[in-house]
Amino acid sequence: MKQHVSELTPEEFQKAFPIELKEVIPEYAEWYEEAKNAILSVTGDSDVIRINHIGSSAIPDIKAKPMIDILLEIDKNCDVDKLVESLKTIGFGTEIAMRKDNPFEYLLAKGMTVRGFEEKVYLLHIRYPGDWSELYFRDYLLDNPGIAKEYSDLKEKILDDIQSGKIERMPNGQPNGYSMAKLDFVKRISEEARLAYPNRFDPS
Repeated sequence: MKQHVSELTPEEFQKAFPIELKEVIPEYAEWYEEAKNAILSVTGDSDVIRINHIGSSAIPDIKAKPMIDILLEIDKNCDVDKLVESLKTIGFGTEIAMRKDNPFEYLLAKGMTVRGFEEKVYLLHIRYPGDWSELYFRDYLLDNPGIAKEYSDLKEKILDDIQSGKIERMPNGQPNGYSMAKLDFVKRISEEARLAYPNRFDPS
């Protein structure tokens, strides 16, 4: 048996981590608070600018993948490598840790192993401070249940299209087919949210 998620083929990855949509439950907010407290316990006080629960699991009364997305904004003087090593001590990034630049982001997963999903699954997005669209999108859906339902319905349709083969889940071997299919909707609603909440999350 393969020992690390990075060793999985695209076919094995899809089998280990099927896309599931479930009703958002109140426990998700509790899971976020647990993870937030653990994260803050291993980070330096001067390193963290903001931490937020983002993604569909932060929105009640819709369907979501049963995982908690967390946005951790860090000071630009933070020693990122040291921070990542500290987060690994509490389970973040031991299996999945991906870095990209322009703009900088580190994605650390927790609860995803070659055996599949554990009970609690997290995706930690580490970025420098910014006026991030995910925060606007979250608040707009919280304030507009009708649009939240529209988003939920769209996700179910996309999942149906993936399962029927109309949409490829892993184009070029990357697991972003589901996210790309949502992109136009997310961009449109995020733009509406920025107009509704001007500069709400501008860190300057």
